[in-house]
Amino acid sequence: MKRHFTSGKHTLTLLCLLLLTPLGSLLAAESGWKLTLEENFDGARLNPKLWNVETGKRRDAMNSTQAVDLKEGKLVITTFTDDKGVTHCGFVTTRKNFFVTQGKTVARCRFSVQPGTQVAFWAQSPTYGKSGDPAKAVEDGVEIDIMETTGLMKGGYQYALHWGSYKPETHKSSNRKFPAPVGDQWHDYGVEWDDTGYRFTLDGKVVATDVKCPGSKSPEFLLLTSESNIKAWNGERPKEGYGSKATSRNTFEIDWVKAWERVPVK
Repeated sequence: MKRHFTSGKHTLTLLCLLLLTPLGSLLAAESGWKLTLEENFDGARLNPKLWNVETGKRRDAMNSTQAVDLKEGKLVITTFTDDKGVTHCGFVTTRKNFFVTQGKTVARCRFSVQPGTQVAFWAQSPTYGKSGDPAKAVEDGVEIDIMETTGLMKGGYQYALHWGSYKPETHKSSNRKFPAPVGDQWHDYGVEWDDTGYRFTLDGKVVATDVKCPGSKSPEFLLLTSESNIKAWNGERPKEGYGSKATSRNTFEIDWVKAWERVPVK
């Protein structure tokens, strides 16, 4: 039987190659990541080739461009109530423009949320619930709520995963709450996912691993949103609303968003 790497010559050659390979090259090959999105919100307006501000009625409010601003290098979503009693929310997405497939994404955020409102950094598949079968979530995609919070959480947040469909009989979900009040400070909220599940991070450290939900292989677009109900799981909206845009304390700020895709390791 022919054996490989048994001679002293071959062993010496292999050792020389390893010693001559820069450590940085080895680490780069090991990481297997390619940065595909780096959005710092430095422009005067959102990049229309990447972002879309969706409008129209959603829940008990209106998605509106009036709720979305770029200020001092930050995306600011302000949920407010106008003088006609209409509550305006911001719904900013990369739908149809940018997707992440079994990769990772991180956003640096700060928030102050009132009862009746929820804000979130999340990902969604265009084919979510296509089959209506939770067992086919890998192909259909998953709703990945990376950072989701409401006024009732008082500065805490949660991650949540939804798959199957939104119908009660075929809907599956998994979540974990982080009650520490972190909302008034800037933090990095992220997720990485693959066939084995989902790893959620806070400031670069893994704070939760979820293996209940199938690892989505569907392309997932990103969302930065606020939503509001008169009364629901996110609390009860004040009868007078949230005040004008200038006075509202119902805000969601995003400093930057990044995303990476896995690349073949050579």
